[in-house]
Amino acid sequence: MTANLDHRLEAIGFRLALPISGPRASEDLEVDIERTLLNAIAEIPADRRLVSLLFTWVKVHGAYVIVEKLRKLAGPARHDPESSTIWLSALAAFARENGVNKWNKLVVRPSKPVLLYPAEITESAIALKGAIPWLEAIGFRVPAGSLRIREADVLTPVQLVRQNRQYRNRYLYGPSWRADIITAIEQGCSRPAAIVRRVGCSYEPAHRVAKEYAIATSA
Repeated sequence: MTANLDHRLEAIGFRLALPISGPRASEDLEVDIERTLLNAIAEIPADRRLVSLLFTWVKVHGAYVIVEKLRKLAGPARHDPESSTIWLSALAAFARENGVNKWNKLVVRPSKPVLLYPAEITESAIALKGAIPWLEAIGFRVPAGSLRIREADVLTPVQLVRQNRQYRNRYLYGPSWRADIITAIEQGCSRPAAIVRRVGCSYEPAHRVAKEYAIATSA
């Protein structure tokens, strides 16, 4: 992982034991939850440690992800088994396995099996331990025991609410475009066009929510 990604992951609740001398995560970084998750997913081929960390994060915080936003940002690449974003499908299957059914729309079965480890190692381990059944069902060949879900590796919801404005607003307004639009306004975006660039939503909700927010805060 790059240092920049490390600090963005820290900002959305990953515990990475970053050096004290490095820049600390803060709201000034304007870290976006969905963009950071996709950046981390893209790094999986180079750093397989991210798999267990991402699955753990989704178990703890997955209910507060804006799935429509994640799908929009991932684009058509999530259907391509050669793309690193195919692991988004595995995360979605895990969220569904943990009862967060809104992720179901991100589950895509690849045209050929997806492996986390080299084929020989994978098949040998599966012969010994079996495969993770809910991943095997969607075309991912991952040996049982390969995922370490340890909730201590991420901040609790209470801790992340205190640290991250975007996440906190999703608790207040629900995991929705509205929550992110209000976050952008609170961080200094006053014009709908600037909100659209920051959030990634369409113009209509940016204009509408900005107007509603201005009325609500003018009293």
